[in-house]
Amino acid sequence: MKKNISIWLLCEAILYEDHKRGLRMKHYDLKRALLIFSLFCIIFFVVLFWQQNSSVDEVAQLFPVYKKVPLIRKERKLSYQPQWHWHCNGKHCERQRITAGVPAVSLWTCSMSCGSTQLWPQPSGPVTLGSRTATFNHEQMVFKSEARDPAGTLIRHAVEIFKNKVLDYVQDVNYTAHETDVGKILVHLHVRLPDVAKLRLDTDESYHLTVKSKTKEIYVNITANTFFGVRHGLETLSQLIWWDEYSKNGMLRMIKNASVKDYPAFPYRGLMLDTARNYMSVDTLKRVLVGMSANKLNIFHWHISDSQSFPLILPRLPKFAKVGSYSPDMTYSPEDVKDLVLFALVRGIRIVIEIDTPAHAGSGWTWGPDENMGELAVCVNKQPWMLYCGEPPCGQVNPDNPKVYEVLETLYKDVLDMTKEDELFHIGGDEVNLECWQDSLSVATQKKYGDFHDLWGDFTLKALDSLKKANGGKVIPYVLVWSSNLTKRPYVSKYFNKSNIVVQSWGSSQWPDTIDLIQDGYKVIISHVDAWYLDCGFGRWRETGDAACDPYRTWQTVYNHRPWIQQGINKKQVMGGEICLWSEQVDETSVDARLWPRGAAFAERMWSDPALDMNTFSITEDVYLRLNSQRDRLVAKGLRPEAMWPQWCLQNPGMCL
Repeated sequence: MKKNISIWLLCEAILYEDHKRGLRMKHYDLKRALLIFSLFCIIFFVVLFWQQNSSVDEVAQLFPVYKKVPLIRKERKLSYQPQWHWHCNGKHCERQRITAGVPAVSLWTCSMSCGSTQLWPQPSGPVTLGSRTATFNHEQMVFKSEARDPAGTLIRHAVEIFKNKVLDYVQDVNYTAHETDVGKILVHLHVRLPDVAKLRLDTDESYHLTVKSKTKEIYVNITANTFFGVRHGLETLSQLIWWDEYSKNGMLRMIKNASVKDYPAFPYRGLMLDTARNYMSVDTLKRVLVGMSANKLNIFHWHISDSQSFPLILPRLPKFAKVGSYSPDMTYSPEDVKDLVLFALVRGIRIVIEIDTPAHAGSGWTWGPDENMGELAVCVNKQPWMLYCGEPPCGQVNPDNPKVYEVLETLYKDVLDMTKEDELFHIGGDEVNLECWQDSLSVATQKKYGDFHDLWGDFTLKALDSLKKANGGKVIPYVLVWSSNLTKRPYVSKYFNKSNIVVQSWGSSQWPDTIDLIQDGYKVIISHVDAWYLDCGFGRWRETGDAACDPYRTWQTVYNHRPWIQQGINKKQVMGGEICLWSEQVDETSVDARLWPRGAAFAERMWSDPALDMNTFSITEDVYLRLNSQRDRLVAKGLRPEAMWPQWCLQNPGMCL
């Protein structure tokens, strides 16, 4: 609205300046100018009124106008004569020398119609892909949806995102001048439940995608119960499109006939990123979300604070970031968080912020005495650090100070307000050092607790009560906690209500923790350190103390981890899984390579959970080829994932395995 007022004032200013300069106009010219100006203003306000009333839903009003992007953002015309082309022998694409009189087929075109589906993650339901393909240009795609808001607005944004994905493939700015095989591609998007605008654990994310061709037209239908299913269908449709560099120096090409029925194996498909050890910009976080959406991951677990830094600006408690951030420009404002939440939502992702307590709370928690709140944390920067925490600097919340629970209530309220996430909430709760408390707390507390696990448990119950108050007196349906000594027997049943506490089990898959929790009736999110910790394998970052969790977790290790089968775990109590990237040795310059393509391997395990050879744990060639294709798509989106193998292996399918 401010922009609209500014335009009006600009018009007024122009007329005023003309008058000031004493410009003389004939009476007729003046009347004509005023008439034109009046018509302009009437049209302007009619358009403004229409825009203001075109959306009746609160969710729709949250979104800014989608910014148009340049149709072609890069140019890489084929400026050489290719030497190779590929021929499908029924199972593999074989590389051959280009010879006169033999039509040259690009590797992408051969791969998309030879053996493998090239879809990632592999769909859960039946897939039928035709072998016939057609060239087209992006201007020929027409999208249609009758969904009312809020799904209607979400779909419009998802369509713009889809268009950008298609444009990411384009490498020739002039390609639209070439004749295509089709005249129009009509994409029809159907949503049965248009009122569903928030992602929840019971949200139906399934979809049915069909592609049919008739003469010079292609008809695409994506049908789903919710917007989130439609979004996933668009993601799959984008994988049926590629850039064929051999066709007229480069053309977009797509499969002409297809049917895909698809749905996720788990409702919780998470990626955890730590931005406390090393700060990462909002743009970097958006890049992570882009990679997640391409792989149908749906939970971004944001470990936003730790003992090293507290970069989140809390509106009601600004001192946290003021004393806890590395610098004022290494912070996340409430506006940043809200922007990321909306950016994630239209990509089928929700954001869960974790502010870890009572451990991992040093920087940011030291302002209490200045505000007459007492010591909010103890053991901050205490030495020798290895006696009081797992890594420097140390720091734990002070359970002796009753003001702490008031601070937690306010802190939780700010997080709830910023994220609007009221179904899942992560309170941390791992790696409490009891020696820290024993050396720091009052004599009365020392006498009261013979076992400081009970002090830890009482703190957790009070923190949960603070969370309930922050949520208007309502219990959060699923409160997430890290596995710890407190989630072991006999403490777990004493302090954690299995009806709404979900334990994120991060210990080794060989430990009994996960199995014990499931046997005791708790729901779990699996993040086993020996399979799904992506920061491991880079050696120690300091000379003393344990910090390395070698070896490196390869994408094959990530992919092969299937504990609900390998360990006989009741799959119904596994809410899902989460890969974790702690940032002691990673920042925004290396985050892409640490996450991808390993994160994509994890995503397929969570989405369709394909069967494994339990005897050899060997991975089929199809998986290698499909994952490499997905890696190439991530590169096209501007990400920088790790290489999987020498390019020779890509050009010679079946020769490296």
